[in-house]
Amino acid sequence: MTKPREKTREELTAEIEDSKKKIQQYENREKVLRQKLTQEERRTRSHRLIVRGAVFESIVPEAKTMTDEEAAALLRLALTSEPAREYLKKRAEDGNAG
Repeated sequence: MTKPREKTREELTAEIEDSKKKIQQYENREKVLRQKLTQEERRTRSHRLIVRGAVFESIVPEAKTMTDEEAAALLRLALTSEPAREYLKKRAEDGNAG
């Protein structure tokens, strides 16, 4: 059986350089994919906030004229009520907290 020819120093160096280029390409691709994922997460969050803000304003029409601080105070007051705390506790116990 014939022994495979050993690669020359130049061939090995070229292979190393090629591998380094591939690593850089994969790292760049990973960076692009992570940026896309971040953008998608940001878009999803923005959509959720807009929808929930619209729900809040539809339930409390006065919210349109409230300051951010007034709206936050109203939500804090509403969500610290006993019925709201019971609802949130039950929801967490049912495993729907995620």
